[in-house]
Amino acid sequence: MRDHIQNSIVSMKKLNCIFFIVIQFISIESTAHHSFTAEFSAERVIELKGEIEEVWFKNPHVRYLLQVEDKKNNIEIWDLRGSPVVWLARKGWTKDRIKEGDEITVSGYPGHDGKKMLSIIEVKLTDGSILIDKAPK
Repeated sequence: MRDHIQNSIVSMKKLNCIFFIVIQFISIESTAHHSFTAEFSAERVIELKGEIEEVWFKNPHVRYLLQVEDKKNNIEIWDLRGSPVVWLARKGWTKDRIKEGDEITVSGYPGHDGKKMLSIIEVKLTDGSILIDKAPK
C-alpha cells in the first residue's frame, strides 16, 4: 500500500511538471503573435502594383513578398500579410491563385513608421478578378 501511495505521489509530481512546461510553451507562443494595431496603421489605405516574389500560403497568416518599383525606379520589397488560410479559403482564395511572377495590384493598411508591410484588403489580378481579404471601412 505504501509503495502505491509513493508511486501516486511521483506520478502527480511528473504530471504537474509536464503541465507547467506546457503552460510555459503556450504563454511563449501567445506573446509571439502581434496584434494588427501593433504592426499596421488603419488610418489610411494605400495601393501597390508589382510582381510577386515569394508566396507563403500557410498559417498563421498568408504572406506574399511583392517587388514594387518606387518613384526613382528602385525596387522595394513589400511584405504583404493576409488572413489565415481557412478564412481566405472561405472567400475563394486558393494556394495557386497568386503565384510567384504574377503581376498584381493590392490595397491595404500600411505598416507603421514606413515599414514595407501591408495588411491586405483586396488584390486585383491581371485577369480582372478581385480577391477580397478584409472589408474596407
